[in-house]
Amino acid sequence: MELARMLVLSTAHMSPRTAREWIPCCPWACFEKGDYGWFMYVCDDVGITEAGDVPAEIRSAIHVAKREKCDWIMWDCDGPLVDELPEYDWSAAAQLVRA
Repeated sequence: MELARMLVLSTAHMSPRTAREWIPCCPWACFEKGDYGWFMYVCDDVGITEAGDVPAEIRSAIHVAKREKCDWIMWDCDGPLVDELPEYDWSAAAQLVRA
């Protein structure tokens, strides 16, 4: 039997711009989780290097996931906040979507 560990993070740790512009083009496995987040594979350092312009908050989240020996990150709007990761304000992004 093979099991995988998953780090659950709030989407507040990802900027709205990254969610809008980078996530759809993520060069490794990344899947939508309904309307409220994503499942992202924790790639190795080579994957990050080859990908080029990986946003800082994605790199930081992957670092935490690797430290915790996780294979996946679940970004969820109701996920927990982690003190060591940056937080972004999504309220302005939500207002732009409603306009």
